Amino acid sequence: MSEIGEVLATATLDTAPSEILWNPDGQSLIVVYGSGNQEFGEESIAALNATSGRTLWTHDALGTRSLAVSPDGRTLAVAGRLGHRQVIKEFVEPNDCDELPLDRRAACKEWNKKHSGLQVVGIKVPPVRVSVLAAAGATVRWGQDDADSATKHFSYSPDSTLLAVTGQQIDLLDAATGALRRELGSFSSALPTLFSKDSRWLATADSARLVLIDVTTGTARWTTPLPEPVAQFTFAEEGAVLVVATERQAFTLRTDDGGIKASVQLKDPLIGQPTVLSADGRELARCGPDTMVLWDVADGGRRFETPVGNAAQVRFNPALPEVAIASGSGVKIVNSRLGTTVWQEDADHFSNLAFAPDGRRLALGGSSAQNAGFVQIRDMNPTSVSHRVFEGPVTRIALTSFPDPLAAAASQDSDSRATAFHAETGELVLERIHPGVITSLEFSPDGRHFATGSTEGGARLFASSTGDRQWLVAHNAPVNALAFLPTGAQDVVTASGDKTARLLAGDTGMERWRLAHPQAVTLVAASPDGRWIATACADRSTRIVDPATGAELFRFRHDAKIRAIAFSPRGSMLATGGDDGIVLIVDPVTGRELGRSVHTREVTAVAFSHDEALLATAGKDLAVHLFNVQVTPPKLARQLTFPQTITTLAFHPAEQQLALANDPPTANVTVIDCVDGTELSRLTHPAEIHDLAYSPDGKLLATACEDTLARVYPGRRGG
Repeated sequence: MSEIGEVLATATLDTAPSEILWNPDGQSLIVVYGSGNQEFGEESIAALNATSGRTLWTHDALGTRSLAVSPDGRTLAVAGRLGHRQVIKEFVEPNDCDELPLDRRAACKEWNKKHSGLQVVGIKVPPVRVSVLAAAGATVRWGQDDADSATKHFSYSPDSTLLAVTGQQIDLLDAATGALRRELGSFSSALPTLFSKDSRWLATADSARLVLIDVTTGTARWTTPLPEPVAQFTFAEEGAVLVVATERQAFTLRTDDGGIKASVQLKDPLIGQPTVLSADGRELARCGPDTMVLWDVADGGRRFETPVGNAAQVRFNPALPEVAIASGSGVKIVNSRLGTTVWQEDADHFSNLAFAPDGRRLALGGSSAQNAGFVQIRDMNPTSVSHRVFEGPVTRIALTSFPDPLAAAASQDSDSRATAFHAETGELVLERIHPGVITSLEFSPDGRHFATGSTEGGARLFASSTGDRQWLVAHNAPVNALAFLPTGAQDVVTASGDKTARLLAGDTGMERWRLAHPQAVTLVAASPDGRWIATACADRSTRIVDPATGAELFRFRHDAKIRAIAFSPRGSMLATGGDDGIVLIVDPVTGRELGRSVHTREVTAVAFSHDEALLATAGKDLAVHLFNVQVTPPKLARQLTFPQTITTLAFHPAEQQLALANDPPTANVTVIDCVDGTELSRLTHPAEIHDLAYSPDGKLLATACEDTLARVYPGRRGG
């Protein structure tokens, strides 16, 4: 099973590549490698298979100045000399014997016969041209002379029909034929032009101004002067604005009129360093001699900085909030929201990098200690099925398998949101803003509804497919937890800070019963067979409740706050864990204690296996206990120790596998084989993992992370 950073394929080159481009289909790469001399350096342009690293084709080139792949992946634009140098040789006699005295001419001619031959008299190089090649086989579709070697940049329109060529002026060419569509005027820009998403507008920077050109008419729609030269720019907000970075400032320009919507000063800018903007225009990065700094474009503040090696390059992941940094001392991936390092490797000298269009692979170019060049394809998101990015930390996660795999997540930024999305694609289904903070989130057993509890006291039920709110039941204090009963009505039981546990009708939200507690009710669980409800109270007591009547059947106590509660799959056992370090295993029929797990510090999590054979308990003592609960009394079967506290754990619904999430600074979900305790996989996260959940069919595993991502992984690991 692949892990993040694992090398998937390697291509060996004569020298380190000077440029790497992904074909938009993600199946191949275009690389340029050679001496790098602008005029006569021997170079090759090559296409590499992105899966195997195998060379698909090569084309000789000299001094390639610009390269671009069309968005449809069919053609490749090249500025430079396609072909190779040709040495011109002629048959030359070393000496002109006729100029010698008569008595020496015979000897001279005899010497010439022995030493005459082909001599190098010159070198012929291909002309400088703008050419378009077929990306599949490198055959030249068309070419035209590049007067004065002026071409600096190419830009394809998003529909691949137009090619903007930037030199001493901007020419708009027909990408299929090379025919001149329009001359767009003289612009002395060091940056490529940029088409709008609908191919209607073309943005260019000229000295200290930004110009938006109407592609249809060739006229400037607007020109906006700026206080200093433009370092980078990009369309954002679905094309409504252009984000422009200069050395010291970031501007947001309205696309319709070029007016400055916002401007901010960059705090402590790195002057004179290349600027990279994220695709959404929200982040700006620069690499100095020994550090990379990332700024928030909204306020100009430094979000973070991280050490880098010499000659570092940075690229934003097009799909995830991550940046990749490659340098002479290695490579690392950094979460762009938090500044935490997701993965790094101190290895070969890396000189170039490019993310695949889906962000799941990274191509790295460089040279080894023996100066051999290479391109490596690295796995960046090797195990996830999908993900969804939120504005703030993701705090809760739930999965359902029916009617189709859905995930529900709770996130918190300026608002609290409950979001449902397709688990296999990350595609949004619905989003609902809540007052307060969402404390609990659960799918109904049939997956057709999900319920939320909130700190403002509301318990809400939503239809999973439409987001329609079925009901809202107000409590007089925060709803701390809730759970569905597996009965036909699929009623919801709530635990509230108003000292009550309530059973709410699944179809109407009508209160079926209410059980008063002496203090706040903090946790609640329903047995999978529907026979019992258990509540945890701030008075340190756990109560077993009759779901039909709400009557308390019996109670038992811890010596501290109860942190975890879980029923076994058949409802024959209940486990509770507290800050007293004790996990009590209780028979819910009689209230009799069956056994206990003892930790030296607070208990953080408890869970039963699907076959009711094992109980897992975790504590702040860095230990996880696996108890055999099929014997009387339950017996400790295995103890595992981890470097950080396990905060959340869950058994696979069908396999002998246990997923465990641990605290930062190295936040992972570790999946272990319950039979022998071996690690099956490790899912690295850049920040705290707040929650994890398996889908009922066990095919998917989801995590909620502080880094604003909800991730969905395959549920079964290894084997």
